[in-house]
This record gives sequence, structure tokens and C-alpha cells, in this order.
Amino acid sequence: MASTSNAYDFDLFDSRDHGSAAPKLPEPKAPQKQKQKNNVVKLDEKQLRRSHRHSANTVKMLMNLAVVLVIVGAIGAVVFSQVQLTELTDEINTANESLSQEKSIAIQLEMQAASKLNTEEIEQIAREKLGMEKVADGQTSYISLTQDDEGTIVQAEKTPNLLDRIWQVLQSLFS
Repeated sequence: MASTSNAYDFDLFDSRDHGSAAPKLPEPKAPQKQKQKNNVVKLDEKQLRRSHRHSANTVKMLMNLAVVLVIVGAIGAVVFSQVQLTELTDEINTANESLSQEKSIAIQLEMQAASKLNTEEIEQIAREKLGMEKVADGQTSYISLTQDDEGTIVQAEKTPNLLDRIWQVLQSLFS
């Protein structure tokens, strides 16, 4: 296997004998002067200020801030709605208690009124104090109306316009 780099020469690890008694050793390379790479970049003051601008970091920071604000807003809305729900539940419970008390008072008053006044007592008070009587057959009078009564229209009859005629046709269809 011919390769240009010893890093990928797998024949060095091969233990089989390929016909030669001596194992193949890598050829020593002549020492070369390696250039030292200088990774330091020198920037002037203008470029240094520009590099300190963290535009990408600013955008990330603003996005993170927006996400945090949305989350805080959602949590605040949930808490606010729960507080409102609790307050409304308390108001409903108070109103229900008040309603049950008022119903109890109404029942008590109805029972008191029923115990104080029965129908016989009411009739007696109406006869004695108010001078009322029960309805008798002679007190009822009937009035009969004749079918021959007619009325006359004083105004002249108007001719119906187009919409009135259409309305009359529709009414005649459905009646």
C-alpha cells in the first residue's frame, strides 16, 4: 500500500511476512525547519472596537429576553386568572349563602302569614270591614253585540306601489 503519509501506513502493523526477512521500517526523514505559525492577529483600534460589538450576542440576548418575557407574561396571566377565579368563587359562595338565608326568611314569613290568616278569616274581614259579598247570579250581566256594525273609511284608497304588491303576492302564497 503506497501512501504519502506514515500516519496511514497500515503495513507497519501487518505481522505477516511478505518474503523479506527484515520488517519494513519507516524511512527517517530529514529534519525540516517548520515555520512557526503565528495565530495572533494584530488589529488596529478601529477594528478592535468593531470586534467588541457583540451583534450576534446582542441578538441572542434579545431573543432570550423575549422568550423570558413571554414565559413570565404567560405565568403572570395564569396567576392573574387564578386570582380572579378565586375572587369570583368567593363572591358566588357569599351570594349563595345570602340566597339561602333569604329563602329561609321567606319560608318563615309565609308560614307566619298562613298561620295568621286562613280563608275563613279573610272572608270574614272582607264582609265585615270592607262590606264585600260573594258574587251572585244576578250580579252578572251579558252584553251582546250585533254583527251588522260597519265602519266607513274617510281617506281615499291609495294605490299600492311595487314593493307592496310583491309583499301581497308573497303573503297570498303563504296563506
